[in-house]
Amino acid sequence: MERMELEAEVRIPLSKGKRRELRREDKILAVLYGRGKETQPLLVEGRALRQVLSTGGGNVLVDLTIKEKGKKAKQETVMFKDTQRYLLQKEKLMHVDFIRISMTDKVEVNIQLNFTGDPVGVKEGGVLQLLTREVAVKCLPGDIPERIDVDLSNLAIGESVTAGSLQFDREVELVTAPDELLAQVLAPTAEEGPAAEEAAEEEAEAAGKADEEALRPAE
Repeated sequence: MERMELEAEVRIPLSKGKRRELRREDKILAVLYGRGKETQPLLVEGRALRQVLSTGGGNVLVDLTIKEKGKKAKQETVMFKDTQRYLLQKEKLMHVDFIRISMTDKVEVNIQLNFTGDPVGVKEGGVLQLLTREVAVKCLPGDIPERIDVDLSNLAIGESVTAGSLQFDREVELVTAPDELLAQVLAPTAEEGPAAEEAAEEEAEAAGKADEEALRPAE
């Protein structure tokens, strides 16, 4: 698992105007909590934060150096708990939550699935359906997989892959229900050919004649 460094500074209570000013300066509001310690409001440089996220992803381990005026800097090992983005500008970060962790305590995280291979069922006309893009696991922070490869090559029509079939290289415990479907190949749906269209036209014509008969006055 990727491990990166990041700096933050302690944040004092701010007015709404000051928050807007800091965001214009590309400073991101953040908080740090967890492990029975008090919640710590922080400020992080936007450029450095985006670099960490783009390089390591959401499950990256971060050695966070926290600076406070007049005090000695301290370090915390953290992970991202949540990232909030602007509603109309999804690429822009608005707020970040960090959570303190211990390298000797297990954590629960969501891991991205990397589907590989062309299912034999698709080659035979079936339709591949991907039902989820991630699964939840529990493990030590140093054992968090960057991703989980799922080979779909042997998946035939009518077959599926469940979370319980996943293989892990390290001491990783699956939290997602083992019977949860990850992917499946469905049988092809019948296409309406000329015969089906002709039958539909005949049915519509017959219905029209029946309506005409019903509206004709009795002799």
